[in-house]
Amino acid sequence: MPSQIHKIFSDTIIYTIGSVFNRLLPFLLLPIYTLYFPPAEYGIFSLVYSFWFFVSVFYLYGMETAFQKYFLEAPDPAQKNRIYSSTLLLIAATSIIFSAVIYLLADMIALKITGNVQNAYLIRLLAFILVADSLYRFPMILINSLQRSKLYSFVNSLAVILNVAVNIILIIFYKMGIEAIFYSYLVSYTFLFIISFISSAKYFNLSIDPGIVKVLLKNAHLFLYYGVFLISIDLIDRFILEYFKGSAEVGIYSASYRIGIVMNLVITGFKVAWTPFFMTMKSDESNKEIFSKVFTYFCYGGLLVFLFFSLFADDLVRLNIAGYTLLNEKYWSGLVIVPYILLAYLFSGLYLNLNVASFFQNKIRYLIYSSAAGCVSNIILNFILIPPYSMIGAAIATMLSYMIMFIVLYYFSQKIYRIEYEWGAIFKAAILTFVLFFLNIYIPHYLNLSYIYLILIEFISVLLLFTVLLGSKSKDLVMSYINKKQLK
Repeated sequence: MPSQIHKIFSDTIIYTIGSVFNRLLPFLLLPIYTLYFPPAEYGIFSLVYSFWFFVSVFYLYGMETAFQKYFLEAPDPAQKNRIYSSTLLLIAATSIIFSAVIYLLADMIALKITGNVQNAYLIRLLAFILVADSLYRFPMILINSLQRSKLYSFVNSLAVILNVAVNIILIIFYKMGIEAIFYSYLVSYTFLFIISFISSAKYFNLSIDPGIVKVLLKNAHLFLYYGVFLISIDLIDRFILEYFKGSAEVGIYSASYRIGIVMNLVITGFKVAWTPFFMTMKSDESNKEIFSKVFTYFCYGGLLVFLFFSLFADDLVRLNIAGYTLLNEKYWSGLVIVPYILLAYLFSGLYLNLNVASFFQNKIRYLIYSSAAGCVSNIILNFILIPPYSMIGAAIATMLSYMIMFIVLYYFSQKIYRIEYEWGAIFKAAILTFVLFFLNIYIPHYLNLSYIYLILIEFISVLLLFTVLLGSKSKDLVMSYINKKQLK
């Protein structure tokens, strides 16, 4: 068991490294974006970006998850070939059709989501990006399904380096506006598709199997509903915030939201490693014990990331290097939302851990029920909390929505595939984490300490949590090894 747990977390680290470059892209470019673009302009980008991610769910219509599930379950290479070829050709055809419609309706869409028809050129750019965005995903999913984690991370990293380079050239040297961000995505996604397609070319031929397409579509529509609900939780707060508070508030909120992307990096790396890992363990007799341990260690890692970045986010953001700060000071008022966003992503990761039951028992409807509960609660909470509390209300709504989603799925999952999670150890770790967090929040209010002493206390707090959690993890692995020896 220790070797299997080691594999999932070593793969998570490798995938996270690749995802670091991919998901860190907006994070890495924040100093440039927030220096060169005022909050209102960055707010327009955030609204179009949110529309992009919402529409991309319909471009993929649940085929990502359906494809990976059936590709992994395919009995032979010939069947895998037919599944991959049919999926990629189908997605290419439908993406071109969808983008043609968006291109033609660009004026109306720009007016609806940004309030200004002059932003239609961004929507037309987006129509091209959406085709490349949809296509590159499937060669990358194939590489992931084959558990070629190093290749996956390497290709992702190259694409992001290219994206950063194009952003810098267009924004700093050519003085372009926010359209530069979209041109950069178009270049990097096209590159990503070409390289990943070449790497997976042996699985592709120019033929569509109608039988496979029918099976995929039959299951994909369930994942479409699931995807719509999930993406809505992440994005709908921007539009409600814009309605009540304006695009400048959306810009500040979105920029600060990206500080929480560090937790999302861990979640993304884990997600990419997790699905092929647990799918291959369906028949393993010890899988429930392994899944329980993975859940515990995931909680430990998430709590550690939460404490570190909750305490140090302000210091990191204000650090001035050669005249650049991570966020320009006109965006600093949004930093108060960072702890809530980190917790939201943590609950999102815990939710991913519970997907095992729905996949193993073919109860995808439970994913839909839970994500629908999260989506509905998110909309209600945003309308309740944003008017009085602005961006803080939006962040709290997101956190509570993910928590509700996790609780609902936990209830259903335990009914169909019960796993004995180590809640005692997890609650102890959570209590210690929040005690340390609140101590660091309130110490400056009651003790007149210099900045260096406050930093030292924060560092000691993180080190203490790390030491306690590492001690728990080591003890668990030792006991598991001893029990295994005794059984032999």
